[in-house]
Amino acid sequence: MSRLQLMLENSWRDLRSGDGRISMATQTALLFFLLTLTLTSASIQRYLSDNLDQMLGSDLVVETHSPLTERDEATFRSIATGLSVTQLTDITLTHKDEWARVQLKLVDDAYPMQGDLQIGDTPVATQRAVGRGPKIGEIWIDSRLAIKLRTSVGDILTIGGADLRLSAILFHEPDRIMEGHSVAMRAMVHAESLAATSISSSKGRLRYLATADERQQQAIATWARQALPGASVIRKFGGQHPLASFWQRTENFLGLASVILFFMGAVALDMTNRRWLAKMRYRLAIYASFGTRTRTAMLMALGEWLAGFLLSIAFASALAILAYALIVAELQGYFPGLRAAWHVTPALKTIGLFFLLLLALQVPSFVQLSRASLLSLIRNPGEGRHVWQRLFWNIAAVTLLAAAYSDNWLLTGMTLTAIAAALALMAALTWAVIRLGDAWGRRRAGLLPFGFFMMRQRLFAKSAQVMGLGLCGLLLLFSLMLMRDLGTMMESHGRSHDGNLMIAEAQSDQIDAIRHWAAVTGSSIRTLRPFVSAQLVSVNGKALADMDKPSDTLATLKDPIRLSWTDAMPENNRLVGGNWWSAGTDKWRQISAEPEVMTDMGLAYGDTLSYQIGGKSYEFTLVASHAYQPGAGSITFWFQVPLSARAQIDAPTRYMGSMELPEPAWDALAGLWQQYPTLSLVPLQELTERFDQTLGIVTKVTSGYAAMVLLLALFVLAASVSGFSADDRQKNGLLMSMGLRESDCLRLNFYDWGVTALIAAAGAIAGTWAAGLLIYQAQFNLTYDPDLLWVATVIFAMVAAVCVVGYLVCRQSLNVSARHLMAT
Repeated sequence: MSRLQLMLENSWRDLRSGDGRISMATQTALLFFLLTLTLTSASIQRYLSDNLDQMLGSDLVVETHSPLTERDEATFRSIATGLSVTQLTDITLTHKDEWARVQLKLVDDAYPMQGDLQIGDTPVATQRAVGRGPKIGEIWIDSRLAIKLRTSVGDILTIGGADLRLSAILFHEPDRIMEGHSVAMRAMVHAESLAATSISSSKGRLRYLATADERQQQAIATWARQALPGASVIRKFGGQHPLASFWQRTENFLGLASVILFFMGAVALDMTNRRWLAKMRYRLAIYASFGTRTRTAMLMALGEWLAGFLLSIAFASALAILAYALIVAELQGYFPGLRAAWHVTPALKTIGLFFLLLLALQVPSFVQLSRASLLSLIRNPGEGRHVWQRLFWNIAAVTLLAAAYSDNWLLTGMTLTAIAAALALMAALTWAVIRLGDAWGRRRAGLLPFGFFMMRQRLFAKSAQVMGLGLCGLLLLFSLMLMRDLGTMMESHGRSHDGNLMIAEAQSDQIDAIRHWAAVTGSSIRTLRPFVSAQLVSVNGKALADMDKPSDTLATLKDPIRLSWTDAMPENNRLVGGNWWSAGTDKWRQISAEPEVMTDMGLAYGDTLSYQIGGKSYEFTLVASHAYQPGAGSITFWFQVPLSARAQIDAPTRYMGSMELPEPAWDALAGLWQQYPTLSLVPLQELTERFDQTLGIVTKVTSGYAAMVLLLALFVLAASVSGFSADDRQKNGLLMSMGLRESDCLRLNFYDWGVTALIAAAGAIAGTWAAGLLIYQAQFNLTYDPDLLWVATVIFAMVAAVCVVGYLVCRQSLNVSARHLMAT
């Protein structure tokens, strides 16, 4: 018999066993998840790349938050063949008593540069193509906005005192792709229609749409890089779709979800490896008896494992292709033209990463086999001294997967820390409970003392069972319980501190009007905090545009943020690190940042942060870190500077704050918005609805994710039962041969699994609590206060499920004779 044939036969024999099937199913499920994610993401990225060439609306777009100087615009026009300037800002549009937050686009006579606009006369009318935007004195709005405002073509809409006639319903803009994943309602007017009305806001943007050949595009990109440090350049030739980084971050989020799944899979594989290692000891002892060298025997063992891995690749690839086709079919409603295609290179990279992860899990077993003597191969030595090696390699594999996907190491670190703390607690509880139980039962008779004695004899095996089951409970709770509590807690906190209306942005000349309106309507202003709109353009001289790693923080900082100033530490902030400046200091080039921003961006004290504010550049040195703490409202800022800096910054002051409105005052808001359309007021109810919508989407995703967690939880439970079933049969056979009844064995089994489930449930609850404390404390500085009834229900359900499974397994093992049990 050839060695290859022997390896294949042994591998097939392993796969036919219970442990082999569990191991194969676990590997297949994990690889299926990663491959499906990889193929779907690759298709979306390719679609976005192709879509960029068709829907950019021009050959190149330069987007900036500050208008170009006359000199810069003249330079731009001299390089490009043609140029169109559009301005975007957020306003509140009203019609009678109805109002809606709208993204308003102001266009010139050259817009659009390429393609056509699609308009109609009603929200359900047949669309017609036009080559120019609205005329002076006209406004176009999209169909959703028309329905929201209950308006129709011919009505008059007022923006800041300017009356505009609604002349068409807007369906499509050729540069719509620039909105990325925005679902904001839209309106369009000619720039000269509002020439006398101020509609500036901190979130305002200017887009310069240019026609240019490939050489001109390269020249514009090079020029913009030097002259416009805060601008973004998107071009057809070699450009990146605005949604590309967003989808990369989405892929990273889902990839991080796979870290948790892989952690569970690692537990199941570790349990099945226990039986696999015993088989390999036996086989290597046989190989050695025939004179086979240790190196050759190890290569054969590796080949047997590799054969099983290749089979799991085949199964996982087939399932992933099927799921990938279904997902693409579902996404075609959101991305018309999206097609399923072969993406061999990304799939091979994912398989390679997964191979390295699984190999890391197998390293302890191969090391243990390579260092074993012939006598130890024949015997079955204790595994206690190898547990820590396996734990180290499991953590190393999970860390490798997290490093491949993480774009926020703070939150990733918190999650992994909570898991590690829960595992440490479960291990400590297992050792403490079983050792104390064994000490308690030494001088007592009965099944419970004997049960503690038996658990004491296989303490390491019992620890593995507890940590596996506890980890399943932890991840189920972490996936579902935190989401369940977050909405209620955030709503109650915001309502008690911030009133029922948030002032997201108000200009200086609008504050007096707000105070007057509040006095007339009986409303009260809770807080008002000043800020300027500032855009971070570089860190230590390195431009943010050159930082390629996808990150939510980086994506936010590429747009203007709110920069505030203060001498004293705000009441709702606390110092985390560094040195806060003294009151009245004349060293105004100092800045403090929130710790999450510092962690996510890799900032350190002493770094130089360069900002673009009001078209001018300012540099600050990072000297301190501040974090939010509850008790004085929820309004806080990512960055703060000394009060003396305000006099040095040439930019308009804006305000954000909160108000408390009585019921009759809500009907009067439309009048305030008609006078000040850029005034950004957000009712708490709207914030809650937005959160509920987001929570609904997250819940749907979490439900599918929870199905994967449940599947792997079943694998872990099956592995924990299968991995020790032979030992349980021998134990039961010995006890029955000594005269114990089947009912006694069942009671002993109940004690065993009951203790296991209780410790695992306690660890799961503690781990969830730790995760809640870490994330709530770091992100909101709030105390995580879960529903104790919910916690008790989960513990009861978990203990009951484990005991029922243990009972069924024990009943099955008792349906044979004692002689047969002893023989097996």
